[in-house]
Amino acid sequence: MSSEEIDILGKIDLIEPTTGKLFFEHKTELIFCKPHLIPLKTEALERLEEMQRQASRQLQEKRLKTATDVKNSRKAV
Repeated sequence: MSSEEIDILGKIDLIEPTTGKLFFEHKTELIFCKPHLIPLKTEALERLEEMQRQASRQLQEKRLKTATDVKNSRKAV
C-alpha cells in the first residue's frame, strides 16, 4: 500500500455492524473550478438581430429614395 492509500484509509470512518455486511463511506472533498461566463445572447439570436437591423436600414433607404423621387417628379411637373 502506498502512503496515499494509508492516508485515505485513515480518513475513512469505518462502520462495523454487528450483523450484515461491512462497508465504508468514501468522502470526497469539494473541488472548486474557475467560474465560466456564459453569453446572455446566443450567436443565432445575435445573427437574427443583425439581419433585422439590415432589413430595417434597407427599408428606410427605399422609403427615402421613393420620397425624394416623388419630390423630384412633382418639381418637374
